[in-house]
Amino acid sequence: MSTAAAGSPLLQAARTATGAAYAPYSGWRVGAAAEFAESPGPHRGANVENASYGLTICGERAAILAGVVAGGRRLVRIAISCRDRDGSTVANLAPCGACLQVMAEFGSADMLVEIDGCGSFRLADFLPRPFAADRLRG
Repeated sequence: MSTAAAGSPLLQAARTATGAAYAPYSGWRVGAAAEFAESPGPHRGANVENASYGLTICGERAAILAGVVAGGRRLVRIAISCRDRDGSTVANLAPCGACLQVMAEFGSADMLVEIDGCGSFRLADFLPRPFAADRLRG
């Protein structure tokens, strides 16, 4: 784990993406930016909340799906930023399980996950044994 660079272009893109979030319920605006080997981007996404909470989409998944739609298949890294209602950085957060599993679908265990105000990690630091095609076969 190391502290994410304040000037990282991918992290800057994630910070910018927080402005596009729709977060009337939590007030937490999450922005993410994903980089794919085939389509570097950055591909931006933001959380879109729903009154039926299960229908909410996280910023991380929105960014990854934007990259997939643009032709990406090998996720290289992702940067995540979160702002509260006052615009302050929410540090010490981690992607949810659904986001981690989507990251694992397109990224490797060593893929970089940059979290604003928290640091840089490998995907395996959060999800050491993701569901994968080779593990699903009996």
